[in-house]
Amino acid sequence: MFDLRARPCCSNSGHARTINVCPESFSRRVAVGGGRAGFTLVEVLAAVVLLSIGLLAVMAASQAARETQTRALYISIGRGIAQSRIEKLRSVPFDSLAAQAGTAQDPSLPPGNSVVTAVHGYPSAGETNLCRVTVTVSWREKNGTRTIRYETLLVRK
Repeated sequence: MFDLRARPCCSNSGHARTINVCPESFSRRVAVGGGRAGFTLVEVLAAVVLLSIGLLAVMAASQAARETQTRALYISIGRGIAQSRIEKLRSVPFDSLAAQAGTAQDPSLPPGNSVVTAVHGYPSAGETNLCRVTVTVSWREKNGTRTIRYETLLVRK
């Protein structure tokens, strides 16, 4: 605790009405008992425990943020893969769409991913002028498998 009462300095200025505040008057009070100012071991240990708890919380939040960021990155990459695959299929001649069906992997996603392209006649398999194209991108995550599916209809021009 600080003593903020002003005390006159011990100076020989000769002016009776001038009061100078000594810097010593703002010093920390002397601890009761030992005659020394400072912190006790219990206070230091309590501060260390509180700082440790705070640092653990920050580290846990940092790890959770990193996992969320990685998950969001893979979702964005998966959507980009599916969208680009569909755009590529839109540029393929209609009669060649069935040959584009299949399974592949993409190196920008975690190992074990799959990009499945399926082409079916719509509304039935016998339809020759309209087809449904489905692109499914999936990969393993910490808590299971993440799947993104894009579907579109393509018509013969």
